Amino acid sequence: MVAKKDIKMDTTIIEHIACLEINDLILQPPFHLISNIQWNDKGLSFDGEIEVYSQKKIEKLNFIKRIPVQVKGTTTYKKIHKKAKIRHSINKKYIEVYYKDGNGVLYFVVTINPTDYSKQAYYRILAPLDLKSLLYQLESSGNNSITVPFKKLEKGTLESKCKTFINLVEKQPKRYIEASKEMEIINHKLSFVDIKEDTFNFFEETAYVYGSTIDNLEIPLEVARIQEIRKGTNEVVIVNDDEEINVSYKLSETGEKLKVVIEDTLTFEINKETKKGNFHFGKLRTLGSYLKSLILLSYYIEHGNLPFRSIQLNGKLDHKNVVQGIEEDINWFKELMGICNQIGISENYIFNDEDNLPSLFNGIIDIFKNERYELLDLFKNGKMENTMLCNIKLSDYVKVKLMYLDNKFVNFYGAEALSKIGGFIPKTDQKHINKNDIHDNIPDNWEEDYQKVSIYITQNVEEMVEDANYDFEIVRLSYTDGYHEIRASQTINASLDFISYYDISNEDEYLNFALDLNQRYLAKVPKDDIAKVNTYLIKLKQNRELTNEEQDNILDIQERAEKEANGSLRFAC
Repeated sequence: MVAKKDIKMDTTIIEHIACLEINDLILQPPFHLISNIQWNDKGLSFDGEIEVYSQKKIEKLNFIKRIPVQVKGTTTYKKIHKKAKIRHSINKKYIEVYYKDGNGVLYFVVTINPTDYSKQAYYRILAPLDLKSLLYQLESSGNNSITVPFKKLEKGTLESKCKTFINLVEKQPKRYIEASKEMEIINHKLSFVDIKEDTFNFFEETAYVYGSTIDNLEIPLEVARIQEIRKGTNEVVIVNDDEEINVSYKLSETGEKLKVVIEDTLTFEINKETKKGNFHFGKLRTLGSYLKSLILLSYYIEHGNLPFRSIQLNGKLDHKNVVQGIEEDINWFKELMGICNQIGISENYIFNDEDNLPSLFNGIIDIFKNERYELLDLFKNGKMENTMLCNIKLSDYVKVKLMYLDNKFVNFYGAEALSKIGGFIPKTDQKHINKNDIHDNIPDNWEEDYQKVSIYITQNVEEMVEDANYDFEIVRLSYTDGYHEIRASQTINASLDFISYYDISNEDEYLNFALDLNQRYLAKVPKDDIAKVNTYLIKLKQNRELTNEEQDNILDIQERAEKEANGSLRFAC
């Protein structure tokens, strides 16, 4: 085989061919561009300019702008015209001139094959911010040149590139760039160009950063490159047998890798170049998230993809090491969720990372499915008192509060407990209430001697929230008229407990609920001063101002408290 002999071309010929190619690309329909590019141009750093017009008729009325250009020719034997991008070196001295000029430069590189003289043009828009960034990189590296990427220039597309160039330069006055460090910027935004092109890549393209001043002046700041794109969302997907599940996922993408984390549990990672990837399970956080992850993994193994509409996870995953019997795992977790639901542990309950979950789950199944109640310390001689309120510690991190009714355990924070258990306080003396004073047998004449109250009225809120089966919505429901007589004086004490917990947790729903209790109480007992003071206190905690009437009312209450030597009222004020 005879080696191909290198064919050398004179630099003058290379420059001439390059200029001819660019001039040919300029002279294309609809003929809105006029070339002022000379092959033997002796300018300082520019090779000429392109005049841009708005109409075919070349006259002053239709003139838009002149664009400074630089044209470089280079030879190659490779079939480089098939590439969408190339890289080319630019001298620091040229970049300094482009930046000082302040109008940017539309830079062209034309590759020429010395054998058949085939050629391909590439372009790079260098707006003022691009030039400033290149100079900064050169200063940091100490180099005299820098290599930058260029895009393939297709015939008939140059006019749109020129208009993009004009728009960029108009938004990047050099005087604003130089003064940007002294300006107070209140907002930032990113801007891309050529975003609709097929070759556009967020991780390779330049992002221009602009800032807004308090006067709404847009200031060019710098260029940036996107390192990672993150997105978090929820999507309802359809899996086997038209089953709908609501799935949360987080997507992160870099130039090399696509990563999807489903329900903070199942992670898929795909190499974007090789289209290969892997997956792994994290530690179980909630029963619901783990079950959803198992279902989606099973779906992927069967269908080769994931059922999301908003993202496409294309790639071959190595699932040889998937534990056999994934369908059995799915069924086991569904059964476990059903048992946990009976005792009030929801599918969204977050388990502690340090807990021994296999031991915990097996214990739950043994006790509440297989009814091995003897495993609990609560049973004596194989029996337990009916209606007994039970605090059951299932592990070092999980405890539940249950009622033992009709020879079975009932979730204390569930609708069944509300329907079967009554909370009562005597009308004559409400000061001394036993914490476990809850009745399942409601007397026929209870209204004569008792007031019905929430079954949670004697429970401490801070202690209740520690229960794995705690449900604030059920507690809130227990204070509605069907379960609780709002005029009971214990309503006020209960509201104070919710206020105290708000001070600890800073959760607004508890403060709002305390306000609701006091307002409902005042609707029945309008002259109660303590309830009034509570509502004023809550308004202040909500950063709301008291009206003049409310402020006067507080002063009146304080005066009465002093006259009556009412310690409770003085403390409330």
